[in-house]
Amino acid sequence: MTTRVNLLSGRLLAPLRWAALLSVLVSVGVFFAGAGPAQAAPACGVLATGAAPQATAAVRSACDQIGTPYSWGGGHGSKPGPTYGLCDSANGAPNDCNVRGLDCSGLVRYAYALAVGEDVINGTTRTQWPTSRAVARYYRADGTAPLLPGDLVYFGNTASTIHHVAMYLGQGWIVEAPYSGGYVQVAPLSSHGDYYGAIRLYGPGSTTTPPTTPTTPTTPPSNGGQYWVDTLANAPVYGSPTSTTSTGTLYQGTNYVFCKAWGREVSNGGGYNHWWLKTDPDVGPGGQWVSAYYLSRWGNDTAKDNNGTTIPDCPGGGTPPATGKYWVDTFANASVYASPTSTGATGTLYQGTNYVFCKAWGREVSNGGGYNHWWLKTDADGGPAGQWVSAFYLSRWGNDTAKDNNGTTIPDC
Repeated sequence: MTTRVNLLSGRLLAPLRWAALLSVLVSVGVFFAGAGPAQAAPACGVLATGAAPQATAAVRSACDQIGTPYSWGGGHGSKPGPTYGLCDSANGAPNDCNVRGLDCSGLVRYAYALAVGEDVINGTTRTQWPTSRAVARYYRADGTAPLLPGDLVYFGNTASTIHHVAMYLGQGWIVEAPYSGGYVQVAPLSSHGDYYGAIRLYGPGSTTTPPTTPTTPTTPPSNGGQYWVDTLANAPVYGSPTSTTSTGTLYQGTNYVFCKAWGREVSNGGGYNHWWLKTDPDVGPGGQWVSAYYLSRWGNDTAKDNNGTTIPDCPGGGTPPATGKYWVDTFANASVYASPTSTGATGTLYQGTNYVFCKAWGREVSNGGGYNHWWLKTDADGGPAGQWVSAFYLSRWGNDTAKDNNGTTIPDC
């Protein structure tokens, strides 16, 4: 039989429990006393000296926006200033198309535009960071000591994953448009744990060497770099130049692209473009495609950057059809005629891939719910050259459509 030994009597145990509890409470009190209360945010303003006049003016302009609602995509209109944003649940902004305000990059864009009277830092966080306007550039390894009021501070683990920007006030404080549902506010720079670096737009330059930590490239290695273009509206992007399923959004503004490829037509009214540009969108995965239709400086079937440089072809990308010939697939042997209105067949175009030259409107050819009034000039397999075949026989397209296999609208004869 085991004998139980009571080491502490009940009378002694109770006081010891209270002593232990008191010790814990004292320790907790000492911990929080040592931590001290959270520092109250200062009034928004220029909190240090040494910045250029344009930068201090930008700080004051940003501070004038305190209390402005955050709106995902807000501030990216054709002119700087608050706009309605985008409803995007995937990015925590399910209602922002109903909120007129600014997002983080829209805020700094607007502040500098008000300060200097020019739209000097258009674009989103990832396109603002590499701007050639920067007179100085700093990185996490440089610390915050070199920073001056008006510097733009960026957050992200790498240059390709930058996701937030704010304006530095001095003394470790920033003004920012923080997140959907929030408002423009003053906050500590340290409240973001992934400070990447900063750029200075005006004042003394002291650009430092970028970090040497390798990052995964998001651009094709052989395309020659980035080409800057202005886009006239928020544009959907796609996984390929022929895809019809959108994978994200490229915001209106100044954006970079890498190269071009020929693809399906995007058109509206008299405007159209078959060129597609490879880019990293603002919403969605990198390396997607946006139609050159959205380029604001150029016309139909043109793909040039803002300097007028023709954007190079992507390796393996589609190219325009050979001059004068457009290749089409026909689903059956088709009768050809001497004109688009003739009813007397002159020969046959065999089923398969054939070339045509141009199109003209003519008599309807139909069967069930399918019909077409376009006629295509071609060289028949049986019969004379320069005859006409109905676009009804095109296997890739629908009613009253006359496009080649790449989606190019066949020109009028």
